[in-house]
Amino acid sequence: MNRLTRRATLGTATAFALTQGAAAQAYPNKPIRVLVPYPVGGIVDIVTRAVAEPMQTDLGQPVVVEPKPGGNSTLATAMIPQAPADGYNGLMATISHVVVPHLQSVPYGALADFQPIALVAVATSVATVNPSVPVKTLKELVEYGKANPGKLHYLNPGNGSSIHLSSELLKNQYKFDMTSVPYRGIPPGLPDLLEGRLQVGLLPAALAVQHVQSGKLRALAVLADKRLPTLPDVPTFAEAGFADAQVMSWYVIAVRAGTPAAIVERLHASAMKGLREPETRDRLTKAGCEVPAPRSPAEVLAMWKADYSRYGRLVKDAGIKTES
Repeated sequence: MNRLTRRATLGTATAFALTQGAAAQAYPNKPIRVLVPYPVGGIVDIVTRAVAEPMQTDLGQPVVVEPKPGGNSTLATAMIPQAPADGYNGLMATISHVVVPHLQSVPYGALADFQPIALVAVATSVATVNPSVPVKTLKELVEYGKANPGKLHYLNPGNGSSIHLSSELLKNQYKFDMTSVPYRGIPPGLPDLLEGRLQVGLLPAALAVQHVQSGKLRALAVLADKRLPTLPDVPTFAEAGFADAQVMSWYVIAVRAGTPAAIVERLHASAMKGLREPETRDRLTKAGCEVPAPRSPAEVLAMWKADYSRYGRLVKDAGIKTES
């Protein structure tokens, strides 16, 4: 490379850096949209709105939540790599983000095409059984499944969902017999669990608690870092001795890879500020979620990479397909 060419290249790089810096400094100067890969009114939509509202106040621009369900969460997800890397188009990614690519072909790289911004919530779940099943603990459930092949059937709200993965991980880790019965979401399968046609259900905490307290279901363990105040006598998976059979159902705001670092940091700081507000934490708790300990964007990316590998192996070992 001669001196003139080198000078021109350096000049171009400098101009690009200045442009990027100016854009980041002015950010945001227009509305930001956050795509939700699931329907309006669902848990992902509720979590996104709970976090978007305080961010909107902090950023001084509208943060518009746009549910775009379809394609097993891939419709909305695929739109992010096609948008400019300027921080104005975000995605609320769930665990499906790192699972679905192992189930079907997707038009994006789950890791390469996205930049995590913030881990904002973790869903809590409760392992329940119909009272007709003679078990009171996870250990007893495993022993019962081993001794009674063909007797346990669990509610699967969708292949590749966190509940499906949690159930299969528990079954695979401890080698007992339990059959997946697929439904399109939890509501269609819940009557079968309550009436005993299904024996096992890993349910969102808010839903599980009401049926456990009414006596229609029995709680065995809580999939969370700590016990639920509403079920103080029910141990966590870890307390029950099943720490290695947990699937963390997370919610992560993400943007397109290549978004300027200053913009990533601005969004991260805004999300963290919003999560410190009591009203936001209360809304997330009512939605059956915990507010996790803060993690940097780099730490969230490391979590994504680990989960991508871990659940890829589980999908393969359990023979999970897109459709049952």
